[in-house]
Amino acid sequence: MNRILQLRVVRIILITGMLAVCLVLSAAAQGRVRGVVRDESGNPIPGATVTAENILSNASHSFTTNDSGLFSFIVLRRGSWRFIVTADGFRTSEAFARVRTVGRPTRLRFTMEVDLFNPQTPTTGVLAGLKATDLVKSLEEAEGFYDQGQYDAAIDAYRLLLERVPALTSLGLQIGHAFREKQDPAQALAAYRTVLDGDPSNVEALAAIETISQPIQ
Repeated sequence: MNRILQLRVVRIILITGMLAVCLVLSAAAQGRVRGVVRDESGNPIPGATVTAENILSNASHSFTTNDSGLFSFIVLRRGSWRFIVTADGFRTSEAFARVRTVGRPTRLRFTMEVDLFNPQTPTTGVLAGLKATDLVKSLEEAEGFYDQGQYDAAIDAYRLLLERVPALTSLGLQIGHAFREKQDPAQALAAYRTVLDGDPSNVEALAAIETISQPIQ
């Protein structure tokens, strides 16, 4: 092997070695954070979003907790970080921590309080998959149309809500009332009768039917 070729081989070996060292140093410069998110009873909260924000820069990383409520970050730079945890039905929780690049991972534990004003979306029952706050908002919107005399819009809004939650048959009362305001007793009567399909003894529906049945017979 001539001298020029030997020099090239040595250069390649040196460059390869330097790259390996850089990779090791880069990996060592990344801080590790592990933690768990639980409720006040100690139960894990899966699906919670944990966001890490660097205090001195705009760097941000997010992780979703697993079925055991666990999360981990392995790419955080050394320094001070703010950790924010959000989860459906719980109040936002946060903490500050100093991330290290040597030694054991930084460990965090979050205990989240139930948010009484934003309850969890039920997974079973007639309201499964529907947030209470969304239902309340939809109902308030329909009632707003009614109060403003926009009866067609109110009827559409009530019907849309009834499609989402068929078990709320009492919405037929509001639909019936809107038709009565429109001077459409036949449609009002039909709406009131749908209420009786789910609740045959509904006093308000029976009274409304009795009131408007006589004039249209």
